[in-house]
Amino acid sequence: MKIVSNVMKEVGGVIETLSLSAREKQQLQCRITEVLLRWETESQGRQERVLSAEAGGNWLQRSWRPLVMLVFAAVVLVGSFVPLPMLDDGSRFWDLLEIGLGGYILGRGVEAIPAIIGKRRK
Repeated sequence: MKIVSNVMKEVGGVIETLSLSAREKQQLQCRITEVLLRWETESQGRQERVLSAEAGGNWLQRSWRPLVMLVFAAVVLVGSFVPLPMLDDGSRFWDLLEIGLGGYILGRGVEAIPAIIGKRRK
């Protein structure tokens, strides 16, 4: 709601500079307020749907990234004690690990954005 009120302040300033009658300015401002409030309501509805979809699902859907990273860590740990050909310097395993780690960190960061935005709105 704070975003809508800030936008309305700016729009109100622009409307005041128009060469319209007071009644037309008021109608224009009311119409823009209705549009912004409808947009805000739709935006909150979309956010709630995304959050409920993310919260749903089974255990495997929520845990596949940590499981993959644990498997990578186990391979590296075993490879430090037992020579594994997949851990050679020319192996593509390290590229896969780099992509996986980058994607994991980026994915977790993107998941945190809606929570941060939600806190700032309140």
